[in-house]
Amino acid sequence: MTTTTTVGIIANPASARDIRRLVAHGGAVTTHDKLNRLQRVFAGLGAAGVERVISMADRSGIMSGLLRLAERRSADEWPVLEFLDHAITQTEADTTTATRSMVGAGVGAIIVLGGDGTNRVVAASSEDVPLVSISTGTNNAFPRPVEPTVAGLAAGLVATQQSIRQAGTYRSKTLRVQHDGRGENALVDVAIADTDRVGSGALWDATAISELWLSFAEPDAIGLSAIGGHVQPTSRRDPVGLSLLLGQPAAHVVRPPIGPGLLAPVAITSVSVLELDAPVVACARHGVIAIDGERMFRFGPADRPTITLRADGPVVVDVTATLEHAAQLGLLTRDLPDGALPASPPPTDPIPREDQRDSTQSTRDVHRDGPHSTVRIADPAGVPR
Repeated sequence: MTTTTTVGIIANPASARDIRRLVAHGGAVTTHDKLNRLQRVFAGLGAAGVERVISMADRSGIMSGLLRLAERRSADEWPVLEFLDHAITQTEADTTTATRSMVGAGVGAIIVLGGDGTNRVVAASSEDVPLVSISTGTNNAFPRPVEPTVAGLAAGLVATQQSIRQAGTYRSKTLRVQHDGRGENALVDVAIADTDRVGSGALWDATAISELWLSFAEPDAIGLSAIGGHVQPTSRRDPVGLSLLLGQPAAHVVRPPIGPGLLAPVAITSVSVLELDAPVVACARHGVIAIDGERMFRFGPADRPTITLRADGPVVVDVTATLEHAAQLGLLTRDLPDGALPASPPPTDPIPREDQRDSTQSTRDVHRDGPHSTVRIADPAGVPR
């Protein structure tokens, strides 16, 4: 066992609230739902031997809900819970600040509750810390479906066992977008929308898209990557991506799920393989660039963006591979004396209702055996506000 027994948790309080909840049929993921998932995550972390958890602070009720849960009997097997002490801006800067602080604190893994956008922000600052993603966003192509208990167990095994980390993680791909002197990374997709206005952040109308680049394309995904997945499936581990031209004249017409409950015909002109480290310049002379389903910026003829597939993305935990390797090593079993019975787990407690949360409660960290020192930001300089 390594000396790293700390895991970070970033639960985006604003995930699953964009326009696609109105134009599609995605269900809301409330604070109560996120607390329920986190309660299961903590059970898995405790079972894996994690001793300490550092969580992002917020004002939406997640932090105050965890404080209450950590004081209950059902949390007796939880790791010690601490919260970062940082200014809360209620923007993505909170996620950036929290990620950098967790990396600086030496966490062995970071569990992310959010969608593609949240994971993109975390990945920009996570360095070599493995990520375990739990879907609570609208677009959830990057985070694969996983039971939170199992996610916590896998994160804990990776954080506490070096051999598990080697066998159960991999380096993901990214799409690097260069435009007018700036650079952005996408985890899943980069799209060009034929529009003169940025409009709402979320991109959900596939008929507005003229070009699409994908780091991977899975036919069972939700979002723009499903377009490529329905014509040329490309896995997360393949050393290539996809480049698609959409519109007329159409060589293919597919009807992928581009949003929850939203399937629409998409005309595809051509599909080609996107090689690693081979920059591609957008064909469109103007439009809006969308990164992981979110419109980011406009461009014109003089500053057409360049897209490059790279192999230097975040380190990702393969939950299935992690648990399979742990089982092969016998880490998930223990021998008992003849006739002995394992101890029963403590009873679970209900999650506090959202209307009962206290948003003014102190942001100090707390656990069943009393308060612990707050984790403070070492160097917040350079974090956008």
